[in-house]
Amino acid sequence: MIKKYILATVAILLAVWVGFFLGNKSANAPEGPVNGEVEQVATTTPVVQQQASTQKTTPTTITTKTTISAPAIAKDGSYLVYYTNKGFSPSSLTIKTGKSVRFVNNSSKAMSLTTTSVDNQSQSEFNQGKTVGQGGMYDFTFMSAGTWGYMNRNNQTDRGTIIVQ
Repeated sequence: MIKKYILATVAILLAVWVGFFLGNKSANAPEGPVNGEVEQVATTTPVVQQQASTQKTTPTTITTKTTISAPAIAKDGSYLVYYTNKGFSPSSLTIKTGKSVRFVNNSSKAMSLTTTSVDNQSQSEFNQGKTVGQGGMYDFTFMSAGTWGYMNRNNQTDRGTIIVQ
């Protein structure tokens, strides 16, 4: 009876060790996207039951592909941020100093952008002076580095961030 418990304990410890060893190998991030796709590999080890078994457990590998999309850029070189009924898309964008962003209202709501950075007076220049309806646009050129938080003055739960490097 004691031998059964010892064998069960050894089998469980072995399965946990194999799962930990193989799990660490699969946690490495890919070096970079190829053709806009990243291959993600997930390794799982079947659950070992309480009773000892003579069968060996083998890990199962599942491979999926994820498409990484680049930010949309207009013909004039401006980055595009769309305001939709669900909020801003993308909600976060990283750009270089001196680049422009065109905010396009594709929603059924009015859009009037304002900074959420109350402690940074230099970012108040971002504030949109005129509200625009569906199809309207607002262009702004970011001349200083920093994190520029913004929201729609007319619907303050819709927020976004521009990171200027």
